[in-house]
Amino acid sequence: MTRFGRWYIGTIGLTGVAALAFSVYSLSRMPFDYRVLVLAVLTWVSGSFAVRVPAVPATIYVSEAFFFTLVLLFGGAPAAVCLAIDGLLISIRRKNREPHRIIFNIAEPTISVLTASSVFYLIYGGPPLSVRAAPGVGAALLPVAAMAAVYFLLNSGLNAVAVASETGSSPYRVWREHFMWLSLNYFGGASVALLLAVNWPNLSPGALGVVVPLVVILWFTFKTSMDRAQDANQHLTELNRLYLSTVETLAMAIDAKDQITHGHIRRVQGYAAGLAKAIGVSDTREIRAIEAAALLHDMGKLAVPEHILNKPGKLTASEYDQVKLHSSVGAQILSAIDFPYPVVPIVRHHHENWDGTGYPDGLRGVDIPLGARIMAVVDCYDALTSDRPYRPALSDEEALAIIEARKGAMYDPIVADAFVKVHSEISAEVNVPGRDASAFQGLLHAPVPPLPPAVIVSAGGASAEVSATLLALSDLAAQIGGHTTVEDLAVALGWRIRQTIPCDLLVFYLRDRVSDDLVAVHASGTDGDVVKGLRLRTGEGLSGWVALNRTTIMNSSGALDLADRRRLMSAALDSALATPLLARDHVVGVLTLYGTARDAFTSEHQQVVEFAARQSGPALERALSFDQDRMASLFDAETGLPNEKYLDRVLASAVYVGKADGPKPGILLLVDVQRGTGIDPDDGAALAPRPADVLLRLAATARMVVRVTDLVFRTGEHEVTILMSDSSSEAMATVARRVTEAMYAAAASGQGTSIESAFALFPEHAAEPADLPRAVRARRQVMLSSVSP
Repeated sequence: MTRFGRWYIGTIGLTGVAALAFSVYSLSRMPFDYRVLVLAVLTWVSGSFAVRVPAVPATIYVSEAFFFTLVLLFGGAPAAVCLAIDGLLISIRRKNREPHRIIFNIAEPTISVLTASSVFYLIYGGPPLSVRAAPGVGAALLPVAAMAAVYFLLNSGLNAVAVASETGSSPYRVWREHFMWLSLNYFGGASVALLLAVNWPNLSPGALGVVVPLVVILWFTFKTSMDRAQDANQHLTELNRLYLSTVETLAMAIDAKDQITHGHIRRVQGYAAGLAKAIGVSDTREIRAIEAAALLHDMGKLAVPEHILNKPGKLTASEYDQVKLHSSVGAQILSAIDFPYPVVPIVRHHHENWDGTGYPDGLRGVDIPLGARIMAVVDCYDALTSDRPYRPALSDEEALAIIEARKGAMYDPIVADAFVKVHSEISAEVNVPGRDASAFQGLLHAPVPPLPPAVIVSAGGASAEVSATLLALSDLAAQIGGHTTVEDLAVALGWRIRQTIPCDLLVFYLRDRVSDDLVAVHASGTDGDVVKGLRLRTGEGLSGWVALNRTTIMNSSGALDLADRRRLMSAALDSALATPLLARDHVVGVLTLYGTARDAFTSEHQQVVEFAARQSGPALERALSFDQDRMASLFDAETGLPNEKYLDRVLASAVYVGKADGPKPGILLLVDVQRGTGIDPDDGAALAPRPADVLLRLAATARMVVRVTDLVFRTGEHEVTILMSDSSSEAMATVARRVTEAMYAAAASGQGTSIESAFALFPEHAAEPADLPRAVRARRQVMLSSVSP
């Protein structure tokens, strides 16, 4: 229960205890009358005929006729004790074990009936009717009506407050919707009680039995009405659920339109509903309006172009004007729907400012709907604490400081202060889903629209230099694009571009054809080694957005691309210029330049980069194909192992060449010899071909006994060669022995396979690392010659 609920039940309980104590004392001083017991039993039995009030945790009974009769005939004390016992019996029958409910069920009717009886005798001015009969029905009619009215108001009012303390609704609203129309039941019971009391001396037990069926009929009629009301309420609940489902479907359409703020509207809904309750909004219609408007407040974005919505950079004045239309357009779209709640005003005015400088209508102060004022604060908070294309997410503290600074100008001070106070509690209940751009990756493969010819506009004497550089870049891309590696081409193109455009870092991101990720294959400039190899999902960060939308972006924050690598950078990259690399019908990648200064790039730089990208895209695609073809020629097609050409490239690489104090490589040659089917081709005769799985088993066995840094190659039809760095004669001999033993153990029969080996070391057996393959074969030939007959 809420703090108020506990205080309320405690107060009712203490007052009820005092009232019950007084009633018990008064009853103990009265002479015994069996009629009191009869009426009490009738009250308790009729209490079994309960009627559930639709949609609220409350139940009413039809026992008013009997305990009102007790009040009229014997005073308030017997009636109060009777209802206290009835409340206890109700709790037992309903198996209610919650102490606060038991206390309330006993105390509330005791207080209500004792107060109502006091009002009756105050107006009536005489003793109970069992002591002195009333002169007529008319004399007691007004006091009885007052008693019924007081009992109804107290009984229904106290219950309404209890229900409201549990549900968080307004007590008056609960009373008006669920209890007000029950007054007829109370007045009907009081009328029956007056007839019984006035005619009590003339009533026989049989005559009293006639009254009981009337009460049963009253209960049945009332219960039927309640059941119908419950069915109608359930129908309305189903309609409301269908309405909310429709609203959520519209919200999903907005999320699909604006991929960058995916999940934003759902979080705003949670924040808005929580804040509304925190500042005291208790009207269910207002709460539901705020929840629906939170889902639909960005409906107008359906009319804003996607490239503007998702642009990772500053909007131009015309672009911002288009974005501002979304509130009025959204309200216009939604005005065609007959909402049961005031949704449209919230949607229209959620960008109005407290000081009147907002849009679309320039409302100010309390003229702005409360729901819109709430929406303005929570919408801003979620935007600030979420990653956006133009900046990374801010911390909670930074976002709250901005809201504090803007209150009184942009935001209602009361709403802003309340959100700062309760935001941590609300945030704990709000789900924050991540963004998934996978649904948009197919856009990468959409046909590329024809690009207009580039027109380079340069100022001053730099125009000739720019033109010369671009012509050189164009010639370079055309001449070597299909005859060099991606890395070599990227180095050459990047050098030319950096000659023209000053930047701190230049990165070529190319699309991985398997995962559709962007991979930084080349990075030159400050911290290039940190950025190289970086992967970005499609639509992620600055360059991911450029790849997805095929649109150049300028002077947005470069930090959006770096994620966790930002902490490894020596300087913050506050600017970036990124443009897509296109070839034929798809995106090849993105060319991105980064700068440490704000607004480091100009429109002329953008033209140069776009021209360079047009030349580079097709060239890089050809270089990718060249790399793939080149790599395919370096692997054995039968086993998948790197071949002798690959071995030659490794031995000629900078790892070994030109480093006197570098690693001293050696190679171990293993030859699979088929005993009984021929001799080795190096010894003059051809061997029968062996299955590839034998060599694969030989290679796998070799990998098991060598170091992770050692490489295994297929260098002949029956050969496997192991390249070992920093090796020795002893290590080579040990590896050869272990491989031979393992191969014998793995063979189905030890007679079918034999391994011969030879090794060569640099510089003992070869003047250069590249000469090791020839040296090892020469050493093996010497070994074979020495054992020949």
